[in-house]
Amino acid sequence: MLRHEGEEMTGIRVRGLEVTRMEGLTDAMFGFAITLLIVSLEPPTSYDQLIKLMMSFPAFGVTFLLMMFIWYWHYRFFRQYGLNTGNVIWANGILMFLVLLFVFPLKFFATIVIDTIFLERWFGLDMPDQLDRTGLNYPVLHTIYAVGFAGVFLCFSWLYKLALDAREELKLSPYEVLITRVHLIMYMIVAAVPLLTIPLVWLPTKWAPMIAGMSNFFIWPATAIYGRSVRPSMESARRAEAET
Repeated sequence: MLRHEGEEMTGIRVRGLEVTRMEGLTDAMFGFAITLLIVSLEPPTSYDQLIKLMMSFPAFGVTFLLMMFIWYWHYRFFRQYGLNTGNVIWANGILMFLVLLFVFPLKFFATIVIDTIFLERWFGLDMPDQLDRTGLNYPVLHTIYAVGFAGVFLCFSWLYKLALDAREELKLSPYEVLITRVHLIMYMIVAAVPLLTIPLVWLPTKWAPMIAGMSNFFIWPATAIYGRSVRPSMESARRAEAET
């Protein structure tokens, strides 16, 4: 899709046209993470097992979609900046470690939330019990999910911080510096919300799991409010850049 240097992605001039070995390894790791999601599903040997497998697809789909979003954000960063420094390799390595570590807790958490809470309790569907919930400690599970989710997006914030530090070498324009800083803060907001829900899940009330779980949806208004607050300065910087 990218044919020449100078094209833009979300306001940043593309600087990375060649796929590096680090990106190739990262793509292989993403593929492996998605494969882990698939091989965890046993192939059906009867009609009942087939129906049970089909009914497990919503949780699988949500997990797969999140993995694709993470892959795309990773792809966009390396196309925008083309960085391949030692610190970027470290940040990328930790990101991949967290993705591989996060995939199974995410699938487990998504299955409980989507199958049990949304489809079964809210919509009245008779969902098959796919998990052995013996000894399930939901506050611990929620904490693992929140820490893993936050860790992934803190790595993205780290990557954009490295791009911001290299603005002179990359010759970022004032508008590109602003967009880079906005991305950095946006990812920090996305990481902060799940971490702030951790104390909620330990509240001494039976509603604590629901309160903590629903609080994750504050990611969208929080990022929307921040995006709206910086929009005037972004438009002003864009106009200034066009005039020069």
